[in-house]
Formats: sequence, structure tokens, C-alpha cells
Amino acid sequence: MLVPVDIVLPCYNPNDTWHKELTGFYNAAKHLYALNFILVNDGSLTTGVAKTVEQLQQQVPLQYISYAGNKGKGYALRQGVQASQSNVVVYTDVDFPFTTQSMISVINVVVNYECDIAAGYRSEKYYRENMSFYRKILSKSFRFFIKRVLGMAITDTQCGLKGFNKTGREKFLSTTINRYLFDFEFIYISGKDKSISIMPVEVQLKDNIVFSKMKLKVLVQESFNLLRILLFKKK
Repeated sequence: MLVPVDIVLPCYNPNDTWHKELTGFYNAAKHLYALNFILVNDGSLTTGVAKTVEQLQQQVPLQYISYAGNKGKGYALRQGVQASQSNVVVYTDVDFPFTTQSMISVINVVVNYECDIAAGYRSEKYYRENMSFYRKILSKSFRFFIKRVLGMAITDTQCGLKGFNKTGREKFLSTTINRYLFDFEFIYISGKDKSISIMPVEVQLKDNIVFSKMKLKVLVQESFNLLRILLFKKK
């Protein structure tokens, strides 16, 4: 009997091919796990998401959550994880930027190694081929801060591919950040809890993945969120 796995996907103004990426992963991995997708529409301004979902639901197991107004990726993921029923939950972006093997590796770690949280981390190839100079400086500086100042074992907290069991699920649902730093908050508070096991899993992005620019306004907002996390979630 296949192990049930919920894949939670936040969705905001997705590209035109997102549904093809979803069905492509489903067809590649459905023989390994009993996959169920939970798509959370985070107030997309583009039309057609709901109609595409109706068509997809005839092909794959897909649960749809939608609400008005963009509230942020962290908020959207908490809605999807809250709705999950499986013992194993994985989240990634709706366009499936990571390779199928990377997705399967993260799932396998949670299922086979009795690990509470599987945290994807990106190799040096990612920085050479997928990231602009500006984002590379930001990312490497943040990873340096995480490792040298905070002493955290998992330094690539912002990798958008993670999996967890029910213990990790409860920790994820205790996060409060709605936007960029929810990933950091999740790993930070989980690492403080010695009863929780976290295992890093090297993952690879697909070719030709392009990331959006990091705006100054976002950096300022997330700087305040970082202070909130460090000041109020010490335990």
C-alpha cells in the first residue's frame, strides 16, 4: 500500500504552464506514493486559476483553497498545511522549480528515516547558474549570519522545498510570519526544540529557473520580522 503524501502549493499569479508541471510530477511519482495536492490561491489577480483547477481535478487528486487578497506565502502555506490529512506533508512552489528527484528525495527522508523535518538545501551550482549577483550576495550574507552568528546547523533556510511529519507539521503551524522569512522562522524554532529531528537534503533546481527581484521594501519589512523572531522566539 502506498504511503499518503500531501503536496501543498501556494499560488499567486502563476505562469501559464504551472498545471503542466503539477501533472508532470504526479505522473512521474504516483507509483511511489499516494499523492494528494493542496493548492492555495493566495488572492491571485490573474483569472483562470479556478477554471484550470476544475480541469485538473479530473486528472489528479487536488484540493483547492482560495480567498480574496494576497496575504503572503507563509500565510497561504499554513492554510494548506492546516487542511492536510496525511502523515507526510511537503511544500514547494506551484511551478515545481525543483527536479522530480529532489522532490522524491525530500519525501523519502521523512518516510524512511523517521525524520521530523526534511529541509532542502541548494548546492553551489544553484548560486553559479540560477541566481543574480545581487541575490547571491543577499543569500550568502544571510547564510553566513545564520551559521556564524546564530550557530544554526541548517543554513539554507530559504530553500522552498521542505517536508515533515505530524510533529513537524505542528511546529510549522506555530509560525507567524506571512511572507519571506516564514521559512527561517520554521527552521529557527524547530532547531530550538531538541526533541525535533531535522535532516538537510541536497536538492537541485530545474534548468532555466528565473527568480523575481528582491525589492527594497521587502528587505526592510523582513528585517523587522527577523528581529521579531529573534527577540520573541528565543526558546
